[in-house]
Amino acid sequence: MALEIGRLVVKTAGRDAGKKAVIVDILDHKFVLLDGETRRRKCNIMHLEPINQSVKLAKNASHSEVAKALKEVGIETLQTKPKPKTERAKKKRKTPEQLKVQKEEKKKLRNVFKPKKKEAATTLEAKASPEVKHEHTHDHPHEGHDHAHEHNAPAAEKSKEKKPAAKKAVKKE
Repeated sequence: MALEIGRLVVKTAGRDAGKKAVIVDILDHKFVLLDGETRRRKCNIMHLEPINQSVKLAKNASHSEVAKALKEVGIETLQTKPKPKTERAKKKRKTPEQLKVQKEEKKKLRNVFKPKKKEAATTLEAKASPEVKHEHTHDHPHEGHDHAHEHNAPAAEKSKEKKPAAKKAVKKE
């Protein structure tokens, strides 16, 4: 069977597989334009199975003409309705008052996450003082291995303080 305009076919592949359609136009030696139970679109002829039936259609017939011709044969067409066009809301510029309020809110948020100056100074002093050094033993999953931990000391101070701590441990034993 030759594929010509008006020939009824069944789609064998894709989302519309198993649905009937009619050839509305032959685009080239590989592709045709379909309409009917399927969406109106270009389709590879390898994905079509021709049927013995055909309808009388003009080349590039409109969807309404295809629907009338297929209704006579007893095939319902896919009815699509276009989406109503809606206008997108345009962005409005903020007033100077709104911008001031927004900036103040940002400043408040920044201040929430910043450490306060007094607290920052006391923490720096605390880190510098030798009283902050604490040796704690913690229970770890490996029992019998107690480790001495130093808290709140910068990396440079830790390396200096580790050596005397090790000597003290040796003297005690």
